[in-house]
Amino acid sequence: MALAYERISDDIRSQIDAGSLLPADRLPAETALAERYGVTRMTVRHALTSLVDGGYLYRRHGVGTFVADPARRRSLNRLRSFAEELREAGREVSTEMLASAVVPAAGEPAAELGLEQGEEVVFLARLRLVDGGPAAVQQSWVPRRLAPGLEDEPLLEGSLYRTLEARFGVVASYADQRILAVAADVALAEALAVEPGSPLLQTDRTARDHRDVAVEHARSWSRPEFELVTHLER
Repeated sequence: MALAYERISDDIRSQIDAGSLLPADRLPAETALAERYGVTRMTVRHALTSLVDGGYLYRRHGVGTFVADPARRRSLNRLRSFAEELREAGREVSTEMLASAVVPAAGEPAAELGLEQGEEVVFLARLRLVDGGPAAVQQSWVPRRLAPGLEDEPLLEGSLYRTLEARFGVVASYADQRILAVAADVALAEALAVEPGSPLLQTDRTARDHRDVAVEHARSWSRPEFELVTHLER
């Protein structure tokens, strides 16, 4: 039998899925919801927190709890490409290739990929557009020995992971990821159509295959409206 907070979260989620609750709608106060469902306020808070963690709701401190826009929701629960995340939400994603070249590994990419300094990597830089507007700049480093010729290969549907798997048999199984807030420099501001100094989400990720071999190191900068959400359980 489902717990009380699970029944509440399931009911609210079904209202969101059915369109009874729309993006940006504000939910009733916790006390009102507790009275409606016949439970304590703490139980309601637990239910709402699980929906916030899952990306269905968001909170504004001192204002209330609101329905999140699923079209801007990106999940941290699964390893997927930027394009896959947003296409699943019904968005149109396209890619503009900014750079594609074989370069010597150096610095952080070399260390994260476990390569010797100077070993060849394929460097890709891409501008990701969502519904025609700039959304993210992504840089990727892939060991060239794993994907020789990748620098000349058109990406399948703009997805590096799909191309690595289909063309080279390289499958990213899991990744370690770090997210931080940064200020846009002049180049990023121009690419993403924001003012210099505007806040961006920077994501650093190293993806590995089932043998624990690093197959890609990536750094991306996205406009903050393309939020990242995760679901955590104890």
